[in-house]
Amino acid sequence: MKLSKSFLIFSMLTLLLVSACGDGGGGGGAGGAGAGAGIVSLSVTDAKPMLPEGVTNVFVTFDEVLVHKSGGNWTSLPLVQTPYTIDLLQFQNQNMTELVPPTRLDFGKYTQVRIVVSSVTIRFDNGGFTEDKPAEVPSENLKTDNNFVFDVTESTAIDMVVHFDLSQSIVVSSTSGTPTYKLKPVLHLFDDPLKAATIEGNFADTAFCASDKITVIVIAESNQEEYTRVEVPKPNTTDPTVFRIFWFVPDKSYTVQIDFDQDDLIDWEELVDNFNVPEGEVFELNDGESIDPDSVICS
Repeated sequence: MKLSKSFLIFSMLTLLLVSACGDGGGGGGAGGAGAGAGIVSLSVTDAKPMLPEGVTNVFVTFDEVLVHKSGGNWTSLPLVQTPYTIDLLQFQNQNMTELVPPTRLDFGKYTQVRIVVSSVTIRFDNGGFTEDKPAEVPSENLKTDNNFVFDVTESTAIDMVVHFDLSQSIVVSSTSGTPTYKLKPVLHLFDDPLKAATIEGNFADTAFCASDKITVIVIAESNQEEYTRVEVPKPNTTDPTVFRIFWFVPDKSYTVQIDFDQDDLIDWEELVDNFNVPEGEVFELNDGESIDPDSVICS
């Protein structure tokens, strides 16, 4: 089933921007870019997401990427191929895939990017056979942030990285007992992916006494909204289970909450202050010691 074409419009504050020295050469043209043009590219990534049970793939088909110049018009950027379908679940834990190859773009100030997505398909493993379900992409339900201005100049190559957080982006609803799905993209910002902060923890083997998985939820202190969540499955070992959550905006405060027994109640939490998540660093929960549930949970 092919969905009607939907526009994912988001501000540049929902992009990850990384700058590196460039010589202004290479790449194809965009919008008739001439001598006064710099180089831009765009990649896509995702965190390790917490998804509905049985999901094995999330296929997203991109049709177009456009950028808007301040005081000017929208310019279409060439995709790696058109249309371009990727499985977002293949690009986790800091892995990325190129969506727009290095492309010449006129000098100037840009404030918005528009991504055109024609379809989203979620694939499930239902006891040995696969089932594909379409997901609606309603543009009116996008979560966006404030504008972020980036300048294209001859001295800078800009590599934009869009981070989809599928844990927050797939919305499941039910009509007469039949689930339906919507993709409501939640996109995170970093000035430079290499500067993104990471939060790490580890669970003792006894932490899985009440369930075969543990849910980790991260709340952004700035707005008290859920930033992301992950599921940590029970391992086939007695060694501590290490988990990492990527793509944190540095120098911000977060509260990490843990539900050990899957009762939707918080059993353990830790405030991670902004000075503990500097650029490019890994913050260790519980001072690096294994996190274990209260004895009441495992009694």
